[in-house]
Parts: sequence; C-alpha cells; structure tokens
Amino acid sequence: MEKSLQSKSSDKFKTIDQLTYEKIQQNSSTANTRANASIRNAKYKRKSGISFNLLNLQKPSSVGKKKSHLKLKRVIDTAIKNGLKHRGKQRENGRKKKKSRLKKRILRYRESEDKQRQRTNDFEDVLQQLTTLIISPKQSEITPKKSIHSSRFCDYCDNCTTAQLVQLTDQLLRELNHFQRRAYAIHELKARAHRRFVIGFREVQNFLRIKKIKLVLIATDCDPFAGQAGLNQSIASIKALCKDQQIPVAFALQRRQMAYALYKKALIGCVGIINYDGSQALFSQLLAALKEAQNAYQWLVQQANNGIKEIKEYQ
Repeated sequence: MEKSLQSKSSDKFKTIDQLTYEKIQQNSSTANTRANASIRNAKYKRKSGISFNLLNLQKPSSVGKKKSHLKLKRVIDTAIKNGLKHRGKQRENGRKKKKSRLKKRILRYRESEDKQRQRTNDFEDVLQQLTTLIISPKQSEITPKKSIHSSRFCDYCDNCTTAQLVQLTDQLLRELNHFQRRAYAIHELKARAHRRFVIGFREVQNFLRIKKIKLVLIATDCDPFAGQAGLNQSIASIKALCKDQQIPVAFALQRRQMAYALYKKALIGCVGIINYDGSQALFSQLLAALKEAQNAYQWLVQQANNGIKEIKEYQ
C-alpha cells in the first residue's frame, strides 16, 4: 500500500495541466519585461542583490605610474596681497616710459665713453708696435683719490664702506620698506600722505627743500657725469643741502644692493629717509657706524697724501 501511495503522489507532482503551464510562462515573460524596462532616472533602476564581480576587487597595477607629490603653496593674506600689487600708472600696449633729461644725458655720456675707449684701444695697438715710448710727467703723478677710489667706490664718497655700515643700512631699508608696504595694504591714501622714504635724486632734492628728510643714502657706484645738470652736479647739490641742514649722508651700498633691499627691478642711486619710527635703535647704530667710517676715510686720505709727498721727495 505504501508503495502505491508514493507512486501516486510522485505522479501528481510531475504532471502539470496545460493551462497552468501557459499561465506560468506568461507570468515569467511579464516579469522579465518589467525588469528590463527602460527607466528614465538611473536612481530607480532595479538591481539584483546577488550581482557580484571578482574583477571589481582586482587592484590596478601601479607599474609605469608616477606618484603625485604634494606641493606646498604659499598662503598670503588678502591685505598683504593687495599691498604687493602694482601701484601707480599702468601703461597700455606696452608703451615705454619717457626718459628724463638726466637719464638721456647719462646715456649720451656712456656712448661717448665707449667711443673714447675704442679710440684709446686703437692708439695702444699702434704704440705697442713702436720701439720707443715717451712718458709725460703728468702720467707719473699719483693723486690720492685715484689710489683710494674706483668704479665701485666713486670720488664723491666721503666714508669707507665697512661691513657693519653695509649690514645696518640693509636692515634699515628692509624694515622701512616692510612698514611702508603694510601701510599701503591697510590704507593707501594715508600711506601716500605719510611716506617712510623716497627714491631717486629728484625726489630727494624736492623733499630736502621742504626739510622733511632725516637721512640720505647714496649708492657708491653711480655713473660719474660732469657737466651742466649732470649727475655729479645733482650729487653735489644734495650734499650741500644736507650740510646746510646738518643731515647725515651715507655711502654704503651699491645700486644693485639698494634695489635688492627694496624689492625693485631697476637700479636705485639715491634714497631719502623721511620717517624712521619703529627702527630708532637701528638708526642710531647706523649713525655711530657712519662716524667711524668717515674717520677711517679721512685717515686713508692722509696716508695717501703722505705717500705722494714721499714719492715727490724721492724724485
């Protein structure tokens, strides 16, 4: 009896009516069409919970790829950034700045010097071919200024360039430039009205006439240019005005060094200090070092004069 029941029950499970089979097929086809139906928004697409791909777990090979090194960037405050921007007139279409009369005369003087050097070189070549050479007595004389001064330390300088004086002037210019840039960043109009220093021979002369300058710094390697309204004349007038007003004049840095201290591209020949508040200690140290340098220069001139006297007595 049990065997017959088992067989009957198994036959029932295996045999399916045709109508029921067709219904099952229809239901499965509708389910597939719904799953594969195009949905506009990808967010609402049906995803199977069993989808799994081993290729997604595979790490990409790092062969032939360079590691990106992080670069540190300089963060500048907006106030300081605005202060470092270009100030003043901005010329369009790359027009060149108009040259001043003094600059034009200096350029002419340089051209004439170059021509003279070429002529002297040609003359020396001719003299070398000659067997005899006549030396004039004027050439044998030695002046003290020629023995002391050079192209980097011109004859208008009145003090020696000691290491302490150079260091103090550089520090003072950097500090005053920092104060002035900070003032420009905070309030530009007030900073223009109350400047710390001025640059250039013309500006220094104008502020000396108003009696607002406390110290004058002149470069030691300015191009000497004699003549009417020349560089020598402007330096002499500045020195005369400073002597009348009892203002110290220091010859410490070269033109390139002064431009480097003030973050300027062009060479700077003269700087006039108007206000040194905040750096009084540096200013007093600079004046003390300037006196020592002036004494050392006077001693050198005396030694050179004594040497010339000895040469003349020997002759």
